[in-house]
Amino acid sequence: MTRTCPGLNDFLRPKPEYIKCPKCGSDVEIWTDETETECSSCGLRVSRNMQSCLDWCEYADKCREIIGQRKVPVRSPDEG
Repeated sequence: MTRTCPGLNDFLRPKPEYIKCPKCGSDVEIWTDETETECSSCGLRVSRNMQSCLDWCEYADKCREIIGQRKVPVRSPDEG
């Protein structure tokens, strides 16, 4: 079994979290691999203002490479 940094879990197996919209106060769903999303109530672009280990870890370049290899690109429905 290949071992990876525990900090990669949120990037390789994203899960939803909820933050408050600063404009309207609604709960906004943001996935752990996203830095920003749009509030479904008022349309404001809501940003996650948190650092991740990719911002400071000396092995971040290696982790970014792993994320790039494992992450599946999202396809739109009209791409067939």
